[in-house]
Amino acid sequence: MKLEKILPRALGESSSDCASIFTSLVMAAHFERTRARALGWRGVRPSASEHPSWTCRVAGSDHVFGIRFDGEETDFSLSAPCLRGFFSLYVFPQAESPLLDIFPLEALRVALSSAYPDAVREFCGDRPELGSFHLGQLRLDVSFAGDALALTVKAPARHRVLAADGIPADGGWLVKPGAPECDVPAFRLFLRLFAVLAGTAEQQLGEKAVISRGMASAPRLCFHSNGRMEECPDEQETLLSLTAAFGPSLAPKSEILRLLRSLPARYRPKELAQRARPVLHVLTGFLGAGKTTFLRRWLDFLHGRERYTGVIQNEFGKVELDAALIKGDTIVEALDEGCVCCSLADSLRPGLERIIAAMPAEQFILETSGVANPTNIMDALNDLRDIVTPGLVIAVADALDLCGPEQAENASHPEEAGIRRAQIKKADVVILNKSDMVSKAALEALTARLRTVNRKALLLPARYGNIPFAELDAWIDAHEEKRLPSHAPQLMHISEQGLTHAKEGYMAQTLEFENPVSLDELEALLHDAGPGLCRAKGIISIKDKGVCIVQYAAGRLEITPAFDESPIGLALIGAGLHVREIAG
Repeated sequence: MKLEKILPRALGESSSDCASIFTSLVMAAHFERTRARALGWRGVRPSASEHPSWTCRVAGSDHVFGIRFDGEETDFSLSAPCLRGFFSLYVFPQAESPLLDIFPLEALRVALSSAYPDAVREFCGDRPELGSFHLGQLRLDVSFAGDALALTVKAPARHRVLAADGIPADGGWLVKPGAPECDVPAFRLFLRLFAVLAGTAEQQLGEKAVISRGMASAPRLCFHSNGRMEECPDEQETLLSLTAAFGPSLAPKSEILRLLRSLPARYRPKELAQRARPVLHVLTGFLGAGKTTFLRRWLDFLHGRERYTGVIQNEFGKVELDAALIKGDTIVEALDEGCVCCSLADSLRPGLERIIAAMPAEQFILETSGVANPTNIMDALNDLRDIVTPGLVIAVADALDLCGPEQAENASHPEEAGIRRAQIKKADVVILNKSDMVSKAALEALTARLRTVNRKALLLPARYGNIPFAELDAWIDAHEEKRLPSHAPQLMHISEQGLTHAKEGYMAQTLEFENPVSLDELEALLHDAGPGLCRAKGIISIKDKGVCIVQYAAGRLEITPAFDESPIGLALIGAGLHVREIAG
């Protein structure tokens, strides 16, 4: 074993050599996204604090793991001295996870608070309220000679803390006196994380690890109603350990280890071509339905769980407003001046290749223009399976638009024909946005109509783009090994075959203004465009208001300040538009 493959300097030059080795070990694997995914990594984030710590996700586990460096010491008890580094291990389940039911009650209280996602995201190991998620220890041993290294994980087989005085509730007991207030299979929770770490060390060092298992015991802890914590002399907790060693043994003399034939829980990806490809979800929805608002909410949910996601946005027109609105942790690749369902199909591949190279994420979202036909897009994605795995088709439907004014009993509805129908029919998930803006009876009638168009899709009502995203996650997990409805062949109406916005007469026209326009001029411009105007959006200067974001859909005009933006123009989208110039 050659330590210089991981740490190209001598040990002893700092007080955190083990933290440096751990950082080099993990981050080197992430220089190539395909390699990291093949090892089982699903994201790692070093802390921004001065204290070395990390959060990460691995394949096969829904939880976020926290790792904090606690310090190191030199062991002179062996024939050759070695350095031992100690790391605290944390498990952060998702707030909706049933696993929290067997975690300490304090962990449940913290997980249900609104501050929990940010606390996990900014984990640096110095927040006392996260102490109840601390369930194990990682030890990194390395010889000063540079010829040996070992990783060891140690945790209780069952982490139980006894409530000495019990926990009363409503005249009874939430936890009876002397009973455990938690019962967490801590060691098992860390197996996948340790397997990924050991596999990463094998790849970086270029040799196979020797795997061994250890067992010990320690007094179980109990707490009293006054907050005092103490050891219970009559109760023992079984501590299990797993070691992956390279080179001569560095195990302390007190440890009794048993060799294992293989590494438990080792990540074994499916075929190479599949493991190297990120998933590409398709987000559709008619003009003004609220796709970008929903997308921003979804990205907040995903990034709050360390599931970083890239976005490809397709604008129908030259104004890249949606790309300007999404910032932060997301890389946005904009495909403008066309629609991916027809004229820009050939630009999808280079756009995907650029964003995949720039952002090593496990999934990406293609937000299409409001007049894109997802059937055409799914056909195009079949030719891109060498770089992405097609995922969900999500359609955002505008409840206000689809319900519309009171109609005659036999009148047709917007979702019964054209692009709207094509989007809803091909969707795996339909987000019924603005559901709070229609009556309960109208919403129920609309839901029934949508079921006749698409009986298999998950239908979720939304308000300002917000849905129960955990429910969407559960639905995705349930269909992970199945063919998604959008991937199944469908018989379409003759009128829908090959349907594009061009055949329906939709066009986009972009206006740029040399001088600020008045609100009256803007409203007159939209009114004069005619009844075929479906959508207008852009960033322009408005007299007495400054630079503003302009959004128009379903007859409603919204104007919001855009203090940090520069004017980029106004795009009008619809059929049979009559657009006049505004006098300068």
